[in-house]
Amino acid sequence: MSARGRSRFAEVIRREPIDLAVACHLLAAEADATTDDTDAAATLEALNALAAHARPLLAARATASRGFPRVERGIPPPAGGAEGGQPGAGADPAGRLGEPRRFGALDPRTAAEALHEALGLDAGFAGSAGDYDDLRSSLLPDVLRRRRGLPILLSVVWLEVAHRLGVASYLVGLPGHVVVAVGSPEDFVLVDPFAAGRLLTIHDAAAKVRATGVAFNRAHLAPMDPQDVLARILGNIRILAARSDTPRTRLWAVELSLLLPHHPASLRRERGELRVRLGDFLGGAIDLTAFADTVAEVEPAAAAAARQAAAAARARLN
Repeated sequence: MSARGRSRFAEVIRREPIDLAVACHLLAAEADATTDDTDAAATLEALNALAAHARPLLAARATASRGFPRVERGIPPPAGGAEGGQPGAGADPAGRLGEPRRFGALDPRTAAEALHEALGLDAGFAGSAGDYDDLRSSLLPDVLRRRRGLPILLSVVWLEVAHRLGVASYLVGLPGHVVVAVGSPEDFVLVDPFAAGRLLTIHDAAAKVRATGVAFNRAHLAPMDPQDVLARILGNIRILAARSDTPRTRLWAVELSLLLPHHPASLRRERGELRVRLGDFLGGAIDLTAFADTVAEVEPAAAAAARQAAAAARARLN
């Protein structure tokens, strides 16, 4: 990414509300020299096209609800029947003249079913175990092109398409697996874009959490903050880069993480170590010293180790 691109990334992530699609595009530009780091038009147009494809499917289901059981206030309905009321009641039947029809009043179950058909079945967005070893699975333009990705990027696609249609939705950051809640925190269905939009009950979500060794609680179902989404995407890239021993990729992921308003002090140490490894001994020493100054009072041993590493890096300049 150019200096201009990084400046643009810093600007986007500090604006409220954060344009997550643009931020993800700018992040991807760091990895792909062919991606324009300031012009997200192609990425946004791809999302617009997906929304345009989904719109008639939503319209067709606005008066007939079937398929997905609904999760009301986070509680699965009793087995064996649909809920009462008229499906899709309150939906705008036509939309304003000259404007695309929006579906903000559509029943969450009905909206989730239509998005499942449009994005999961028709467009083929889903993931598999092999996607975890592919950097492209964390880059939004590649995910849009390949229709493959990690759960968090596929969930970003669902979120962006839903918002273009006026369908309320948000990301839910379960440990190890991001999913989408279609609806509001009081009235929603959970779907798993990694599984092409398969329904998740609360019990399914709890099982995913417990599988990571964490006790489940309702706080796990809270909406993710966009900055946390970006931090998690960059964290995934850092982990992959460490596993595949690609320090330059890991370095740019760390540097973008440091631009986020909230980040752990350990990122400064990580950048310092990577700079030293890549031959930037002075820059690495500066980062290591800055980390030591930050944590000296609470982590004296870590601070002492960082100062020692900084001194060793400076010695290599002679």
